[in-house]
Amino acid sequence: MPAPTGEERKKCHAARDNYFACLKSNGNEESACAKEKDQYTAVCPAAWVSYFARKRVYDEYKKKLNEEGFLLTEEQPSKSKQ
Repeated sequence: MPAPTGEERKKCHAARDNYFACLKSNGNEESACAKEKDQYTAVCPAAWVSYFARKRVYDEYKKKLNEEGFLLTEEQPSKSKQ
């Protein structure tokens, strides 16, 4: 499969942004964004769809850590071998 052209990349990014905006406005409810997802998966290569999904989850995780910080768990005592 040849690399996407500039126009194809623009269409993919626009469809991705539209789908992710729909998810955000609908509380990550995928069933409410079926039309947007179909468009997104139709114009983007499958590898890109997978990558963008992982990146979105990671970006949300980073945002949450930056806003809320993180808590260190208490150290658990190690079990000694007897």
